[in-house]
Amino acid sequence: MSYGYWYAAAMFATRRYNAISFDVGYTLIDAIQDHPAIVNGLLTELGVGVAPAALSAAYRHAEQLFLTDYFRPLNDTWEADERIHKLYHRYYVQFLGDLGLADEVEQHALRIVQRYLDPANWRVFPTVLETLALLQEQGYRIGVASDWGSGLTRILHALGLSRYLDWALVSGAIGFAKPSPQFYRLVLQRASVASSQVVHVGDSYYADVRGARTVGMDAVLVDWRHRAWPPLDVPLIRDLAELPQLLEQMGKP
Repeated sequence: MSYGYWYAAAMFATRRYNAISFDVGYTLIDAIQDHPAIVNGLLTELGVGVAPAALSAAYRHAEQLFLTDYFRPLNDTWEADERIHKLYHRYYVQFLGDLGLADEVEQHALRIVQRYLDPANWRVFPTVLETLALLQEQGYRIGVASDWGSGLTRILHALGLSRYLDWALVSGAIGFAKPSPQFYRLVLQRASVASSQVVHVGDSYYADVRGARTVGMDAVLVDWRHRAWPPLDVPLIRDLAELPQLLEQMGKP
């Protein structure tokens, strides 16, 4: 065997983390057209004009619906494809209704959901592919763990992410969702390492950081949008390219 193989094996045996779990949406990938843009595009096709202020107000109202559902106690929405799609339909029916477009049979909502979740509507954040390639070269086991419908696998394949992954956990396909310990126990099973040897990287303090900690995993928060955060008890990066060096620092005694 080559010297490079033995060097990589020695690093893997001595460093603190041997596996990395990534959230997907807004951690590795970003929507090309977000919700307001897709809704506005459909309305334009239908010949319906909407003032920007009205579009913004309807979007804020729809987001309230989404967040109310997401943070409700014992939320099970993201544990099954059919419940995820039902939430999306409610979201867009309300969105369109606030803009004066009735959608009783949800035909417009269905078109919007299809467009939003189409692999063509997603792109990889800058530096993601090269960072994953570097981490893979360094010998880390790499996986994704996401609150998403089972259609996420199509997006991972289309964007060239699958070749870097040792596992993929998608909530709608497995029956558990973040931030439940059941979800993160499955992450540990797929990573095949102890909780102290895997770090989870995501964009949500509630779902990713708090969730990972329920099973003793460390976490890293990534924020591509450079939002203002209060003082945090977790490492924060603004670009995934910062992760390899951060992991090296976190692994030091």
